[in-house]
Amino acid sequence: MSIVKVIVSFSRLRDDDLDTKSQVIINSLTGNIDFPNPVPSLAEVTASRNAYVAALTANETGGKQETLRKNLARKDLEKLLGLLGLYVQANCKDSELIALSSGFEIQKSRAPIGILAKPSNFKIENGPLAGSLQASVDKVEGAKSYLFEITKTPVTDESIWKTESSTTKTFLFEDLTAGTQYAIRVTGVGANPKKVYSDILFKFVQ
Repeated sequence: MSIVKVIVSFSRLRDDDLDTKSQVIINSLTGNIDFPNPVPSLAEVTASRNAYVAALTANETGGKQETLRKNLARKDLEKLLGLLGLYVQANCKDSELIALSSGFEIQKSRAPIGILAKPSNFKIENGPLAGSLQASVDKVEGAKSYLFEITKTPVTDESIWKTESSTTKTFLFEDLTAGTQYAIRVTGVGANPKKVYSDILFKFVQ
């Protein structure tokens, strides 16, 4: 069973949307048998919301002081809603249905990423210095790092590939032999140990 995590941050909401969301939560928890003793109490949250609504209304035609009061009232309401969300999370029995009945939203569970896709748009170019090659590839979804591998041609079953690890999508091979052709490939590294390599590219070093 996956652990249900309630979203307790409201900073992404606009002022009016926070007012609406807080009322939805209050209404949803009122008489909700799965959450009989909310902490903080619904009375506290309602009082904070009422103060916020009043400050929000005053701010429509007010100046800097009214804006400051509105921001402080919003901060107080967000704090209480956050604490209330933690109460819901602790008492929802890891049930998405029960958690959602509170009016709060929950974090979407992430599906595990399986075998990474074959790297695409793999390119090899001459590097900025003599004896270097620059390798680049498009981002591989789910890759935490990349393995760039190089060997001299011709490529055979006995070829020894030198592996270089990179946390970025590019790698600069240096100290290569000028006039020699190299074979290069790349693979993304993720949670799944199976590796899918790109097509092998060939390039002469200048």
